[in-house]
Amino acid sequence: MRIKRWITVGILIIASFLIGTAALLLLLFDNTGPAANAATLNTSAVPSTYVDDVQRAGSLCPEITPPLIAAQIQQESGWQTHAESTAAAKGISQFIDSTWASMGKDGDGDGIADVNNPHDAIYSQGLYMCDNVNNLKPLLASGDVTGDLPSLALAAYNAGLGAVQQYGGIPPFDETEHYVANIISFVPNYTNPDGSLNTTNIPTTGDKAPAIEFARQIAADDTHQYVYGGEGPHYDCSGLTQAAFARIGITLPHQAHQQAQGGTTIDTLDNAQPGDLLFWGDATNYWHVAIYAGNGTMISADSEASGINEEPLWGTPTLIKRY
Repeated sequence: MRIKRWITVGILIIASFLIGTAALLLLLFDNTGPAANAATLNTSAVPSTYVDDVQRAGSLCPEITPPLIAAQIQQESGWQTHAESTAAAKGISQFIDSTWASMGKDGDGDGIADVNNPHDAIYSQGLYMCDNVNNLKPLLASGDVTGDLPSLALAAYNAGLGAVQQYGGIPPFDETEHYVANIISFVPNYTNPDGSLNTTNIPTTGDKAPAIEFARQIAADDTHQYVYGGEGPHYDCSGLTQAAFARIGITLPHQAHQQAQGGTTIDTLDNAQPGDLLFWGDATNYWHVAIYAGNGTMISADSEASGINEEPLWGTPTLIKRY
C-alpha cells in the first residue's frame, strides 16, 4: 500500500509539473493574434515613425514579431529609407519591382503605395512575411518543407517561395543562408526581457544602404581578398570604404587618416548610425577605418591574414565620422 501511495504521489507531482510547464509555455509563446504580438514600447531615443510601423508590421500574424521585423530591416537596408541594391531592390524593406507590384500597399493612408516610403514599405513587409507564413503552413504540414516558420518565411522573402519549396527548406544559397542566420542573430538586439520590441536599437533615417550593401557583399564573397593599397576587386580598409561610398556618390581619398579629416564627428558610439565610418588611431595617425553596420557590428577589410569581414567592433573606435 505504501508503494502504491508513493507512486500516486509521484504521478501527481509529475502531472502538476507538466501542467505548470505547459501553462508557462502558453504564456510565453501563445501569440494567437495581433494583440499577442504587440510590444510594449520603450520609446526613448526612438523615431516614432519607425516604432509604430515596426509594431504594426510585427502584429499582423502571430509567427512574425516586431523584433523579427526590426532585425530583418537591419539586414535588408541598415534602416536606409531610399536604399537600392545591386539587384534593384528598393526602399527600407528592399522590394524588387515585381514583388512590390503584387505586395506593395499604402501603409499611411495617403492613397499612394510608395516603395521608398517607410510607412508603406514596412507595412508591406509584414504583409509579405505573413503571406509567406500562410503559404508555408500547408507545405510544412505535408512534409514538403521542414524548418521553423519564421526562418522559412525569411528565406522565402530573400529567395522566393518556389526556391524554399524546391529545396524542402532554406535553399542552399550562400546569400540566403547568411541572410536568415544574420537576421536571427539580430533579433535579441531588438527584444526586451519580456519578449517585446526593444526600440533603443532602431536608428534614425539615412541614405547609406547602397554603400553598406556593397561592402557586405564584398565581405561575404571570399574571392575578394585584403590587399594593401587595393581599390578593387581586392581592398584594404580605406579602399573598401572608398569603393563603397562611391556607390552613393561620395568621393573619399584612399587613406584612412585622410578620410578621418572629412565628414561630421559623431560624439559617441550610442549616436552612431549604420553607414558611419569608424576609425582607430589618434589625431596624428588614424590607421584603420571600417563601415558601421549597426548593433555593434562593422564591415572591415582587416588584414591579409583575416581578410574582409562583417564582424563585431574592435572595442570602441577612436573617432566616428558621418559623411
